[in-house]
Amino acid sequence: MPRNNQYTAETLLNRLLDRFEAPLARTRDITQTIDYTLVGGPAAQDEFHRVLRDAERAGGIALEQDRLGRFTGEFARVRLVDPDKLYRFLVRAPARATAETAHQAILAAIPEILADTFFRGIEQEAISAWKNNKTFLGLSVGEIDTFLTTIRLVHGIVNLSGRDIDHRTFSRRLAKDSKALERMEGRVAQLLRRRDPSLAGEEPREVLEASGIVRRAHLLQVKGPLRLSSEALNIHGTGEAFIGLPWLSVRQASLAHGVDYVMTVENPTSFWRYSTEIDGNYLALLTDGFPARDVLSSMVHLVRHALLLAPETPVYHWGDIDAGGLRIAAHLEDAFGIHVQLHQMEPKLACAFGSALQSQKGLEKLAMRSGEIGQLALWLRSEEAKMLEQEELDPMPPILAAGRHLSS
Repeated sequence: MPRNNQYTAETLLNRLLDRFEAPLARTRDITQTIDYTLVGGPAAQDEFHRVLRDAERAGGIALEQDRLGRFTGEFARVRLVDPDKLYRFLVRAPARATAETAHQAILAAIPEILADTFFRGIEQEAISAWKNNKTFLGLSVGEIDTFLTTIRLVHGIVNLSGRDIDHRTFSRRLAKDSKALERMEGRVAQLLRRRDPSLAGEEPREVLEASGIVRRAHLLQVKGPLRLSSEALNIHGTGEAFIGLPWLSVRQASLAHGVDYVMTVENPTSFWRYSTEIDGNYLALLTDGFPARDVLSSMVHLVRHALLLAPETPVYHWGDIDAGGLRIAAHLEDAFGIHVQLHQMEPKLACAFGSALQSQKGLEKLAMRSGEIGQLALWLRSEEAKMLEQEELDPMPPILAAGRHLSS
């Protein structure tokens, strides 16, 4: 008999078996109280009683009445008598049996992946949960195909090397479905973080991009005294605007001379405005949100060259005043290996022009950091906290940043 979400006799009986399968030490019989307010009208109650009596005749349960029930015909509770007989009555396989079937199917489907101890441990954890009639990563024992796809995607990302790859191309190659990773990115990111707790990012998209899976293989947009000479390109500075370069080209580039400061910018609009409106001798780099792995390595290359030319060059990051903006700043600081100063990311600006903070995800960990990132994270965890998108502000060089706001 099918299981469903309505309060039917089958639902009630399945709850008895769910409790039987739960890994709990029991000293009493398993009983389930009947709530007649959920049963429905007379016809529904007749059907309800018919199924319960059939289950009792099959030997799986015992029906119990209280004193009032002798007059109303209602039952007070159902007691589990013989689980095997109730399984047969409901045409339901025991959880341990279905979990073992799933185990054999998984072993046959991905033996090469399970050779890795991490993935073998994940599979064993899933089977253990299913044997106890629980879900694993939100998946029931009947969702083996989704489980297998998730494992294949994670295994492919873990073994990704060489360069970033766009989200849908990777998904199509690994799962033969260009949107599979998009549907499962939460589970995939969760397993990636379990394998490597040091992996940057809190949101699934951040974890994937830090692992080499990008929504689009974007160029590194840069403004500054870039110098690049090759068979394909000949660049001597980006002029009054900025240029976009593929990461392979950036790694062949250098700076013609030292700069007064380096400015990394989170969002495209603010980067474009900064590059076209702010004069001076600086290097500006667009992170475009949480930077993809190869874009980040290109940024690291240029920042380290700037510091090689002038070791005291300050490095700033300008982004949103929120948890995501700080996570990006911290990721850059770790990648550069130096202290990163925050630019136009001050509590007074958020208080003046911001709105209610939407998320505190990751702030507890960030608040333990030293420097400006840790200080702002502490403030964002306070009752006074507000968020501010950087597009609210006019771009300005570091020495002029305090307190000025986008003109209306």
